[in-house]
Amino acid sequence: MASTSITDDYALENIGPCLRLVDAENLLPVIQQAMPGWQLTPCEPQQHAPAICVWQHPNGYWQEAPALPGGMLLDTPAGTACSVIADLAGAYLRHHPEHIGIHCGAVEVNQQLVIFPDSHRAGKSTLTAAFAAAGYRVFGDDVLTLNSYGEGIALGVAPRLRLPLPETLASEFHQFVATHLGPHDDRYGYLALNEQQLASHGVRCPLGAILLIERDESISEPQLVRLQPGDGLWQLLQQNFAEHESDKTLIERFLPLLKDLPCFLMRYRDAYEAATWLATEIDNDGFLGGAVATNMCRRQTAPEAFKQSHVLAPNDTRRWQISPVAHEFPLGEELFVIAKEGGEIHRLNVTSRAVWALLQHEALCQDDIVDTLMAFFVGASRQSIKRDICHLLGQLVSLGLVQPVAD
Repeated sequence: MASTSITDDYALENIGPCLRLVDAENLLPVIQQAMPGWQLTPCEPQQHAPAICVWQHPNGYWQEAPALPGGMLLDTPAGTACSVIADLAGAYLRHHPEHIGIHCGAVEVNQQLVIFPDSHRAGKSTLTAAFAAAGYRVFGDDVLTLNSYGEGIALGVAPRLRLPLPETLASEFHQFVATHLGPHDDRYGYLALNEQQLASHGVRCPLGAILLIERDESISEPQLVRLQPGDGLWQLLQQNFAEHESDKTLIERFLPLLKDLPCFLMRYRDAYEAATWLATEIDNDGFLGGAVATNMCRRQTAPEAFKQSHVLAPNDTRRWQISPVAHEFPLGEELFVIAKEGGEIHRLNVTSRAVWALLQHEALCQDDIVDTLMAFFVGASRQSIKRDICHLLGQLVSLGLVQPVAD
């Protein structure tokens, strides 16, 4: 007699029926432990299969989802849970287009969120777990959703660490992870955190600061410097999930959230040391008010182009003006511009913004711009400034941000 498959459908808060397990009921507790703040609940069998389906496979599990149209074989329960949770987060964002999803770690500090956007191998998940070990509540180590009020919304997913942990990490952190290790395999492990350590799904908290992180084995103690707001905006724009929104729409949504939000860079060697050090700075100096950070100094140098691939001829005498289809978005001392609706965002530094302001005031040829900048860049040769302006104007023209005046 042929065996009968066991099919179970599950729903999630704010999504509804979204997951089907076929002969894979042993996977359910693993998923629930990996996302303890966002409970799956059994629901009535669906006439049409939910978007995310997992089957038991002789070599592990087979999963299909909108992001995996061809399916994927996963070899361990922990690895399968990771894949399923990523698809559930995507389903949540598709159901709630009013929210923005970003790749970041997020922890609650003094009733505000400090978020650290994803940076390749900078250790955001390890740092998130280190904050948990230091006594701070985690809102997520990979995905955070933002609403229009500047609040972060937790999904309720536990931090996931790459295993084995580096031996160089603090012994206190190793002990914390060993005590709280949940579902895991040889490559990754989820932390089993309680409600005081991990925010449940739907819990909201206002944003307090953006913390860009850089791991550096050469430094002896953590370092913290204050950045321009544009650094935080630029990082968030690179790490969002809003694939179907234009850059103009995204920057309009992010700007109100960041105008008054402090942005910092923390360089550190050990994640646990950095988390505990920052906790002390927060308690002593009011980190979210910016008291512990130093201002970054900007060295005045000749302007540089965004790229070197487009260069205006040195003998070009045309006058240039800002394109009427260009959109601009000021933030602090910086300016972000877009050539047209749906175009890419371009970040102007201080000197590029100065050229932009000159061309907004009146149409100028490159020699007029060079004459004006000679007074600004004291000590720079006219030849070097003109060379850089040829590059800059050439790039602005190629991007559709400036255009020649019809004389």
